[in-house]
Amino acid sequence: MAETLMPVVLHDVLDPLTGDRTDVTFDVPGVAAARSDFDGSGYWVLPGVFDADAHLPLVPRGVREFDRLRALAGGVTQLNSATPWHLIKDLPLEGVTAFFRATTFPRMMPILSVSDQPSSADFPAWLAAHGDEIRETWAPVIKCYSNDPNFERTVEAIWAADCRAAIYFYDEAAFESVVADHGGPVHFRHVTSKTMADQVASRPDSTSQTSPHFLLELPEGRSEELFVLPPVPGNPARDTLRAIVADAVNLIASDHNAPIAGNKGPGLEIEQSLLPAVLSLVDDGVLTLPTAIEKLTTAAAAVFRPAGGLDDSRIVVDPTVSLDTPLWPGQEPRRAAFLGVRTTGSVIAATAGGRGTFL
Repeated sequence: MAETLMPVVLHDVLDPLTGDRTDVTFDVPGVAAARSDFDGSGYWVLPGVFDADAHLPLVPRGVREFDRLRALAGGVTQLNSATPWHLIKDLPLEGVTAFFRATTFPRMMPILSVSDQPSSADFPAWLAAHGDEIRETWAPVIKCYSNDPNFERTVEAIWAADCRAAIYFYDEAAFESVVADHGGPVHFRHVTSKTMADQVASRPDSTSQTSPHFLLELPEGRSEELFVLPPVPGNPARDTLRAIVADAVNLIASDHNAPIAGNKGPGLEIEQSLLPAVLSLVDDGVLTLPTAIEKLTTAAAAVFRPAGGLDDSRIVVDPTVSLDTPLWPGQEPRRAAFLGVRTTGSVIAATAGGRGTFL
C-alpha cells in the first residue's frame, strides 16, 4: 500500500539569521486532517544541526528509534557516528557504507574510530588498503585515542592516508607531545579551557571542538557527579573558555554516547539538549546566534568534510520555551549533564527533502 502523505504549512516563520519570514512546507506521513496549515509567526526556522561527534551503536545494532528521536529533539538532522574499526575490519567496507547511506532523518554518517584494542596493530595496513575509500565515502577525519597501545603508529597511518587525526587525550603528556609534533593535521577534541585552546592554536594545521557541558554553568557539585571523560572542570576554566570560544574553538558538538545495555564506560547522553544548550549560551551572551549556528553547521562541516556535504534540512524552533532540563526516559543522572539546568528553545519540527516530522 502506498504511503499516505499530508502536506503541512507553517505560515510566517521567522528566520532570525536574516530577518526574513517564510512559509515552511513539508509532508508528513498520515491520514488527511481537518487542517494542515498553522500560524508559525511565533517560531524560528534554522538550519538543521550537524552533530560532528556522537557515538551510536549502529554497528551491529542498527538504527534505533530511541536514538533517532533524541537527535531530532536536539535539532540534529545529520550527525557523525563514531564507527569502531575493530567492528568493521572484517566486513565488506562498501556494505557498511551503503548501510549508512540509507539512513535518513537524521542522516547518520560514519566516521572511523580506532580505540585501545590489541588489534590496532593491524590498522595501518588496513588503512593503507582502504584509505581512498574512507577519505572519499566516509570523512577524511579518523578518531583515535592516546591510550591505544599503538597510538603513534595509528596517528602516522592516518596522516599517511591524507586524513586528519581527531584525538582524545588520556593524559597531559600525550597532549603536549602531539602539540609539539607537526607531522600532520590534528583535530583536538574536548577543549576545556583557554589555556588548552592557546596550546592548540600554537600548532600548525590544528582544529578544535568543545561541548556545551564545558560552557554552561552547572549546579554546584554537578560536575563531580557526572560520569564522563574528560571530567568537567567547572570554574575558573569554564569562564576562560566562555571568553574565547567564539574566536578560538572551531566547532561545538555533543560527544553524545548513546546508552547500550551493559555499557559501564563513561559518557554523557545529551544530544537531545544540544540546540537548547547552545541557544542558552546565546542568551548568556557567550555566542551570537549566527556564530552559534555556524559552529553547529558549516564550521563543523569544514573540519569533518562529510561525504556529500551538508543537506538542506531545516528545523522549526519555539524560542519562547524555557525549562529546567529533565531526565530523558531511562537516563541516569550521572549521564545527564544538564539535569535541572534551564535551557532555551524547543524543537517542534524538522524537515529535509520535502519530508518532515513533528516532535
